[in-house]
Formats: sequence, C-alpha cells, structure tokens
Amino acid sequence: MSIKIDALPQPATDIPNAIDLAYELGELPFDLRRRGIPVLRDAGSGRLRIKAGTADELELRMEPASVVLQRLAMKEELQIIGLQQQDRRSVILVHSDSPLRTAADLKGAKLGIAAKINPDDSLRKRNAAKLVDAALQKVGIAAARPKWIELQSEQAADGVHPGRELCALLSKEVDAVYADWALSEESRRLLGIRELEGFSIHTPVLTILTASAGANLILEHSVKVERLLAHISLASDWAIDHRTEAHRLAAKQLGISENAIPFIFSEDLHKQFGVNVSDDKWSRLVNLKKEMQDDGSLQGDFPLEESLDRAILQNAQLLVDSGELERPQRESLSQLAERDLPISFFNERPRAHLLQGDEEALAAARLFAEEIRPGASDRDRGRKLPLREIRRLAELGLLGLVVPKEYGGPDVSTRTLVDIFKIISHADGSIGQIPQNHHFFVKTIELIGSQEQKNFFFREVLNGAQFGNGLAERSSSKGARKITTTVRKLDGEEGFVLNGSKYYTTGALYSHWIPVTALNEDEQRMTAFVPRHARGVTVLDDWSGIGQRTTASGSVVLRNVKVPESCLLPHFQIFEGPQYFSAFGQIMHAAIDIGIARAALEDAAAFVRDYTRPAFGSGVTRANEEPDLIRRFGELGIRLQAAEALLDRAADAIDHARKELNAETAGKAALTVDSAKWLVTETAIEITNALFEVAGTSSMDRKHNYDRHWRNVRIHTLHDPARLKLHHVGKWFLNGVYHEYKM
Repeated sequence: MSIKIDALPQPATDIPNAIDLAYELGELPFDLRRRGIPVLRDAGSGRLRIKAGTADELELRMEPASVVLQRLAMKEELQIIGLQQQDRRSVILVHSDSPLRTAADLKGAKLGIAAKINPDDSLRKRNAAKLVDAALQKVGIAAARPKWIELQSEQAADGVHPGRELCALLSKEVDAVYADWALSEESRRLLGIRELEGFSIHTPVLTILTASAGANLILEHSVKVERLLAHISLASDWAIDHRTEAHRLAAKQLGISENAIPFIFSEDLHKQFGVNVSDDKWSRLVNLKKEMQDDGSLQGDFPLEESLDRAILQNAQLLVDSGELERPQRESLSQLAERDLPISFFNERPRAHLLQGDEEALAAARLFAEEIRPGASDRDRGRKLPLREIRRLAELGLLGLVVPKEYGGPDVSTRTLVDIFKIISHADGSIGQIPQNHHFFVKTIELIGSQEQKNFFFREVLNGAQFGNGLAERSSSKGARKITTTVRKLDGEEGFVLNGSKYYTTGALYSHWIPVTALNEDEQRMTAFVPRHARGVTVLDDWSGIGQRTTASGSVVLRNVKVPESCLLPHFQIFEGPQYFSAFGQIMHAAIDIGIARAALEDAAAFVRDYTRPAFGSGVTRANEEPDLIRRFGELGIRLQAAEALLDRAADAIDHARKELNAETAGKAALTVDSAKWLVTETAIEITNALFEVAGTSSMDRKHNYDRHWRNVRIHTLHDPARLKLHHVGKWFLNGVYHEYKM
C-alpha cells in the first residue's frame, strides 16, 4: 500500500534543532569563515564537524537524550554542552466512521503502535501507555484498558513508524493508532480518519547538544566550541521574537509543511530552541537515565554530572553578553554563506573585446546598460548577484577603459569615464559601483607600477581580468581608522606575507585579483595584488546594507597569504608629490550617484504622467499639468543639470592635471571634484527622496521598488561624507589654500 502524506517525521529523532537554525540565519557560517574555522555540516541533521587537526575532528551533535545516555554508558568521550526541550503532541487516530469517540471508548479496543526496534521505541511505547492510562483514569476507567498491538515492519527500510501505523489503521488491522506525528486537517479528511476527542497531549522531549572528541581535543578547541554555542544561543533568542520565521525554518529542517508544525509540536515551538541547562531540564535527564536503567535499556552506570561542561556554557554566555557577535538577521544575507562562487565563473569568461577609443567605449556602455536595465529591480529586491552581467561587462571590454594606449588600452578621458559610470548606474546603481575600485587600481598601476608590473597587469585587464578591492576595515574602536592589515618580509624566503581583514570590499567576490591595502614594517602604505583564490584568502558575501545590495561589498579575510615582490606596489609614493589620484577615485563615486538620481527623476516623471491623480481642487485633469508639480520638476531638473555640469568640469580638471601635473593643477582637480561631490550628493538625495513627494502615495507600493533609488544613493553617498567637502572648498575660497589628500 503506497500512501503519500504531508508530514511524517520520525518520532523523537527528527527534531527542529538550534544548530541548523543558527546556520540558516546566516551569521554563524559567516563568522566561522571569517575566522578560518573549517566546519563540515550535515544539513538538517543537527551536526557540525570542526576540523581540529590533520586527522582529528571535533563534532557538535544534537541527539535524543536516550541516544546520548547510551553513548555515555559505552564510555564514549562526550561533553554535554546544552539541553533542548521541546513539546511533542500526541493524538489517537481512528477512522472517520469509527464508533470510538472519546478515551472512554478505548476500553478493549485494538490500539496500534510501531514495534520496538530500538530503545527509543521502547521509551515511546512506555510513555504512550502512561498517557493513555492517565486519559482513561481521568474518565473513570482503571481496568479493561485497550489492547496494544505492536506493528511489525516487513523490512528495515520500511520501518518508518508513522507510515506503518497509518497503513495499519487504513487497512483496519487495528481500531486506532497512537500517533506523535502529524497530519493536516485536509490530509485526515482525504484519508478518512480523525483524531479521538479529548486526547491531545504535549509531552516534553529532551535533546542533548554534545561535543565529542578526546577530552584534550575538546579543551584545546574550547574557544571554537564556545563561539558556536554562543551563536546557537543567539539564534534561539532570535526565534523567541520571530515565531513565524522560526516555524518556517523548523519546517524546512524537517522537510514538512509549515502548517504541520503545531500538529507535531506546539504553538510555542519558537520558544523552545534554547540549549541552556536549567534545573528542570537536568532533572528530567537524571530521571530518564534512571528510567532507562530500570528498564534494562541502559547497561552500566556513569557519573552524569561529570559529563556536563558548565565552563563552556558560562563562557559562551559571556561571549553573547559581550556584544562581540553579530546577532542574527531577519533577512537572509546570501546564498554564499557556506560556499564560494564556482570556479567556472572566473575561468569560463568570454574573450574581452578590445575597445579602440572613447566613442566605442560609450557605445559599449550604452549597449550594456540596455541589457542590464530590465532586471535591475528584481536583482535588488532578491539580492540576486549579477553574475551574468559582470561577465558581460568584461566581455564588452569595459574593464580596460583606462589602460594607457602604449599598453594597448583605449585610455579614455576622465570625462568619458564619468559618462560611462553615469550610463551604467542609470540602468543599475549596484552594477555601476562594482567596477569603480577596478579602475581605481588600474590607475594605481599606471602611477606607481614598475614596467614589469604594468606589462603583466594591463595585459590581464585587457584579457578580461577584474580587480576587486581590499581597502577599508571595520574600526576596532571608536574613531580608529588605522590600517591593521600588515605585509611583512618572509624570514629566509623570497616575497612577503599578508595578514588582515577587510570590509566594504565591493566587487571582490566577482574578481580575479584583490588589491589589498596594508602597512609594511615602516608603517608605509602598500598595495598587494592577491589572486582571488590564493591560499589563505576567504571572500564572504556578508554585505547586508539596505542599498547597493548586489555589490557584494562584504568581507575579505587574509591569513598568511604569500605575496611575491612582483605583486607589491608602494602605494605611499603616489602621495609624495602633487597627485590627481584621489580626485580620480572620488569622481567615479559622484558619477554613480548622478546616474541613480537621473533614473529616479525619470521614474518619478513616468509615474506622474501615467498613474498619479491630480490633487483635489487643482483644476486640472492630469497630474502632469499641475503647476506646482511642473515647478518642482523644474527645480529638480535644474539641480541635476548643475551637478552634472560641475561634474564634467571636474573631469576636465583631472585630465588637465594628468597632462600637466603640478601643485596648481592637482589642487584645482581636488577643488572641483570636492565641489561636484558635495553638490551631487545633495542633489541625488533630494531627487530620490522627492520621487515619492511628486509621484504620490501609490508610488510607494512595494511592487514598484522605487525606494531602491533612495536606498542606493543614501548608502553610497556615505562612502565619503559630503560635509567634509564644504571645508575643503571653503579653505580655498576663504584662504586660497587647496586641500591636500593624504593616504
């Protein structure tokens, strides 16, 4: 008999567990990868294996209490580091047309339950008998109890309790079955069965979290275990405040319908992921041990208290209280929490087109923009990484824009580069930002690279290689911005070793090379070009900003990464004299914001023309005829044009400084870029905010996703605070002093 039903987990073995919950929430796997803790996870099993050495593994596992007690009795080296207690619902099922209505009708009935295959089944049968006896006594029946029928499975593979019990009921082999599994109301109706009235009991089920390995190994790696335990604790705290999401993740773990959760467990399952060792849980475990010994299912004795590692529990709680760990996010961060992009993404790119000049580069940018525009909103909404789009960017030759002509590149003007950033960002602000650091580091090579470095890296770029970035770091204390990443000469070997951690690494996830800023022994700023897949490099898509969602502006962790001298550039030398490099980096950011602002203004205008209703009493039949709206669009349009004009002037100043570099031309380039950056920031924020002001309430419907323009501009303009630009410009107009950018 083959029956498909919607929810049949194994009794007492399939449990929603806090380990898998913590993993699904994202922060746990990210933290492990940041710290280089190698973990193997069996999804849905409640097991994590930490690689503790060449051949050693330390395993964290959540198992039924009875199984753990048996393992302890067999003298396995286990440490109990947590107890989880969840209520499980028990019912009695009968045919819809059965005369059995209440517990009183069970007198003399054949009541089926799966046969004893392992100790858990024995405990289940004994517990079931107690529950039924209690229900009978409650209705005044102390004798003539039901006849328990143990249902044998024909083969081990068919030994799923719920399936065997259900088959027995449907074939009328028994009058009723005891069930601590679930069927939805619809499934029961379709199968022609129902629950016995007045018999629905929630029984606490105890699960134990253990760390298993040699005692010395557990002690040696206790800090890792404590960190894992702290994440588990944070995940259980999160579940308490997020009932619906917690139940959804629990259902995903078990492979059942979310609606089945309260039929199997309880409405309060979300409160029952905690693994703290309370007196009540410990007392239950002690009683279970005695019960199993009395039953003969647990041979021998052992000191249970000695198996509990209270120190790890206490230290994990201190770690939680310290605030050092990131708390789980309600929104899933990335599909790449546990794994990296496939290597084929990097190795199987189409050959890059070699652009011949500015006009061809602009044409390629317009073509690319038209291709990426249709999917921009959906990519933002779902944090869908633009993998195909990034490959296309390289294929069109748009990564080689500023490679000098003497090395085979188009060497486009800064004005053209700015226009290209505006064009692409107008189509998709996130994709527009991704190549900014790429061109920044191509310029770095032009300015301070050796002849050999220029020959090698410019050829890489023209062949389609992409640079990411490893510039910024999260501050370790308030106000601290010191670079902590170091590059040091290797003792007794050629080359250098790089160590550190970077954040806001826009584009690193997609790149072939990651240029990393680090300090050498003399505290001089260096740039190390590191292969994306070099040993010791970990790239994480842990970017969770409200905007620029698909830029992959997450983390890069570097542990003892070897860097040959040929891949190390003296970045500090750029700033030893007049330079336009800082202005060059800043102007691309401003161009991105202009592109987003123009897209927002156009979306606002289209919405007003097609959907917005005229204001009551305005006297016009269409919103786009309202004088006040026309005036407001005029204000916004003029500011956008002014910002673009100043941006063009800044681009020309950079090109002039490049041709005739001295203190005066470098100063003017910095002045005009700072001026443009401030005006662009103010204008872009105003336009993306005004979109809703002019378009009206209906424009805020999530289906339009217009808020992405504001989110993208708001988060991107924080890259370099515009308020500082006023001071830079003010120094010139008041005192005739140009601002000098340092490292």
